[in-house]
Amino acid sequence: MKFVQKNKLELGDTLVPDLFILNNMKLLNGNDLKVYLYILYLLKKDVDVDSDMIMKDLELTDEEMKTCVEVLQAEGLLQKTTRGIIVVDVKEAEINKSYTPKFDSSKKKYETVVDQKRKAAVAAINESFFNACMTFSWNTDIGNLYNMYGFSDEVMIALFQYCKERKALNRKYVFAVAETWSNGGVKTFEDLENFLDNCERLNKIKQKISRALSLGRALSKYEEVYVRKWVEEYNYDFDVIEEGLKRSTSTTNPSIKYIDAIISSWYKKGFKTVDDILEGENPKQVENTKREVKRITVEKKKSYQSYSQREYDSSDDFYDDI
Repeated sequence: MKFVQKNKLELGDTLVPDLFILNNMKLLNGNDLKVYLYILYLLKKDVDVDSDMIMKDLELTDEEMKTCVEVLQAEGLLQKTTRGIIVVDVKEAEINKSYTPKFDSSKKKYETVVDQKRKAAVAAINESFFNACMTFSWNTDIGNLYNMYGFSDEVMIALFQYCKERKALNRKYVFAVAETWSNGGVKTFEDLENFLDNCERLNKIKQKISRALSLGRALSKYEEVYVRKWVEEYNYDFDVIEEGLKRSTSTTNPSIKYIDAIISSWYKKGFKTVDDILEGENPKQVENTKREVKRITVEKKKSYQSYSQREYDSSDDFYDDI
């Protein structure tokens, strides 16, 4: 028979790894967090821990307990083995994640200039954005970013600066921004400057279009496709686009697709500026075009009014593609 002393007051402390706070805690909900902390507390007391004990003490249902265990396993905090479920040592796991054994040091006696610059960039990121307390996993992530997107060291530092300024220095946002930059052709810092300038130019033009059409909202992603074409492919400034907006006033609630037809026709004719448009278009042809547009609009309105009322169900398409 084993006799143990039972303290009347629980005055001890349960240690929680900083890595858990930095990497896992914000991803857990209330029950998940309670279960994990309670397991740490019970393990410290050197007692056999089972699900029934935790469920009873924390007043959880069987389904809630199963969900918590699955979440903690997915987060790498618990691991199912043939002996049962063990609590993962997050410190050891972090070290193993970043440790690569050196089987043959003779294969690489000297660091290349690229390696030296990359180490300096990582050190700068650590010092500037993590107060010299960057976790091992971030080192791995930065290495993956280099391999996936081929960014220069200056771009890599700028990536973390960009996310830090937006108060979103987390893995999901950093990788999302990196993918966007890469899709925009960014490799060097010069590429990045051009990309950001083009983004700023595009955003200003989108805002002007929204105001000109009195939309009272930002353009949808479908509408933005057309604007990107005008700005990035046709290389038109807002004055040309604005001329297209003016030409659409002859129709009621013109769509972006309607305006695109006008602007695309100018691009096919080789018009690059508003002066080219005004000089290249025959005034009589412009007037005929306006009358034709007005006629088509009136016919569509009459045709709509002649439609008989019908019942719609969930399978009907209410909206045409823009």
